[in-house]
Amino acid sequence: MFCSTSEVYGDMCKDVGRLSTDMPLTPSNPYGTSKAAIDLYVQERVSNGYLKGFVTRAFSHTGPRRGRIFSISSDAAQIAAMELKMQKPVLKIGNLKTERVVIDVRDCVNAYYLLMLADKSNGQVFNVCGDEVHQMQKYTDLLIEHSTFKYNEIEQKIFEPYYRPIDIQVQIGDSSNLKQITGWEPKIDLSTTMKDLLNYWRKKLS
Repeated sequence: MFCSTSEVYGDMCKDVGRLSTDMPLTPSNPYGTSKAAIDLYVQERVSNGYLKGFVTRAFSHTGPRRGRIFSISSDAAQIAAMELKMQKPVLKIGNLKTERVVIDVRDCVNAYYLLMLADKSNGQVFNVCGDEVHQMQKYTDLLIEHSTFKYNEIEQKIFEPYYRPIDIQVQIGDSSNLKQITGWEPKIDLSTTMKDLLNYWRKKLS
């Protein structure tokens, strides 16, 4: 299994709607470009019989043990630090107006596992994502709801290093072939994900 990424589609979602695996790869940043190159390489090797395998393109996911350099987990780490009096109640944020379909990392890894067991996965490409799209602000709000703070007790302030100069406005994928082959569906609701992520950072920072 090669872990590609939804970033290989670039910013086309706002123009074409839900992203399917047969759409052209049009990455808009260096990370997406490097992944697209290997994505295509693996597809070529499998198609010509030199490898047995498949490609997964995971969309946004988060949960316990997610690094603090990533969005959502960065918010959770900061909020936990505020609760522990290690940081003033000022949340450094990036662009919370972009829209993402976010799933729990444990659901994401379960999709990988089920595909590895599936007989029909060879040679295919799979989007791994849920169906609910929200602005990034939604996930920050959920974290604050699970914190010991009231919403207006935390100031949200744009932090320039967290604000991407080239960003993708919206990402929504079609994961129908994944569901057909494996029966996979996301099982962990996002409120639980945010609670578990915040608890992870509380424990780690303390």
